[in-house]
Amino acid sequence: MGTSTWSLTRMIRPAYGGGLLKITLFLLLLILSSSYALAGAPGTTAVDATGVAVISGDNSALARDAAIGDALRKAVEQAIGTIVSSETMVANYQVLSDNVYTKTQGYIKSYDVVKEWQVSGLYQVLVRAVVETGPLKDDLSALGVLQMKAGRPKVLFLIAEKNIGQKYYHFWWWGKSEYMGETVDISAAETAMKEAFVTNGFTVVDTGRPEDISVTDAYRVADLSAAEAKEIGKAVNAEVVVYGKAVAKEGPAAGGTIVTVYLADVTAQAVRVDDGVVLAVSGGHGVSRNISDISGGTEAITRASQELAGKLIDQITARWTAGVNLVTITLNGINDYQKLIDFKNALKGRVRGVSAVYQRKYSDGEAVFEVETKASAQDIADDISRIAGYLKVVKTTPNMIYVIADSDR
Repeated sequence: MGTSTWSLTRMIRPAYGGGLLKITLFLLLLILSSSYALAGAPGTTAVDATGVAVISGDNSALARDAAIGDALRKAVEQAIGTIVSSETMVANYQVLSDNVYTKTQGYIKSYDVVKEWQVSGLYQVLVRAVVETGPLKDDLSALGVLQMKAGRPKVLFLIAEKNIGQKYYHFWWWGKSEYMGETVDISAAETAMKEAFVTNGFTVVDTGRPEDISVTDAYRVADLSAAEAKEIGKAVNAEVVVYGKAVAKEGPAAGGTIVTVYLADVTAQAVRVDDGVVLAVSGGHGVSRNISDISGGTEAITRASQELAGKLIDQITARWTAGVNLVTITLNGINDYQKLIDFKNALKGRVRGVSAVYQRKYSDGEAVFEVETKASAQDIADDISRIAGYLKVVKTTPNMIYVIADSDR
């Protein structure tokens, strides 16, 4: 396109001079920017929708407005369909109708009426609309609709925190009231992150009585590995673990006052407990101004944690709403390679929702597959039990399936 525009300006310049050239370039840029907007800029989606309204008392103008409103509502509904599944939309129809469809105009960035016509007392319009998906996702998340697709998993927070004046990181899974002679306080980071996740529809594991939670002595450390975080998560039946560290430090003093600047940084990652898949990784930064060391540090940590929580929620939600899950299938007792091939082909051709199958391992009768699917692990397990009598599903989790083959059959 750049070459065509350059060639056009070369042809125009000698014949018509600079004035017409500027007008021509302006019109070209206007056309290009309009096309870009309709194609859907980042954070938007472009959709075509048809609206219909009854013409009452020959008032076609009123019917036209109603038809456009109907088309814009359908455009927003189509945009929601790119974010969540149709099943989720049906299950939450009343919630969406009351809280989203009633404020359609708030999500429409721009629209054009492409075509309009009247037939049998009806006014119909075809609208091409650009829908802003950012505010739409925010509202769906606040309503819990996005998280509903994943069954509202239980989240455990493991954030080690060091505030102003503390020599060591403090963490609740130490299991005692003191760590290295310092009192283990309620974590400002965890409190802020829990509030953000609960507000967005997640279920949070209660760690109010750490002494009631069984944690191996080897895991009573501030610097947890992903494997250690997973094991603590299993102990409380969590499905996702968010683990990391928060630290506050004193910044420069404001000149001529007793107010001091306090800075905080929080980093964390979210890991799925059953298969160890990292769902999100991010960090947050917070600043506060206060006359108190403890209050200033706590305030900075809270702000950093709120920023971090928002980033993690966005990443986790984006993975859930991508439409494709990755399920790991472990098959044991398969000593005939032809049966292994038959099983793989059955996954591709006879199990609903499977789009791709990847064989990751085969050794000593054990095979491991990763399956891309729009179905749940439980749905796949149900189908596996039906496709072959020699296969027995012995365990399922939200993202893993364990199968044993009867070698005698």
